[in-house]
Amino acid sequence: MRALDDGSPARALERRISDASAGGARRYAFGVARLACSTSGLKDARTLEVALGGLERYPEIDDLAHLWDLERRLDASCARQVGGDPVDFTQEELLLHPACQEARAVSAVIAALMPDAFVAARGATREARAAGCHQADLDSTASDLL
Repeated sequence: MRALDDGSPARALERRISDASAGGARRYAFGVARLACSTSGLKDARTLEVALGGLERYPEIDDLAHLWDLERRLDASCARQVGGDPVDFTQEELLLHPACQEARAVSAVIAALMPDAFVAARGATREARAAGCHQADLDSTASDLL
């Protein structure tokens, strides 16, 4: 990922997140998590339910355990698909493999649950990018929710 300079769209989005209310940042985090699920084609009903519910129906411990287990299984599948440790591959190479995209979408949902709303929004954004979301889609989600 290129460095964030002051004029970059990613830096502008970061400023929007920082300037948002905590509630706005949280809504954005879950909106981005839903976007990542959609972009990646993730079909896991439980993960989608958590992403759609946001904090209106805070997930139970078994929901969290399911998310973590699913992320772990998808990460392992990603490693098999790429033929090695995913950290050794570029973002473009990882996007060619569905399990890699889906793993990052699950990570976006997990990130949206972080206790600090601003950390949640930044983490969900980072994972959504890794799941294949385009900057324009992230900006559109921010326009709708921040």
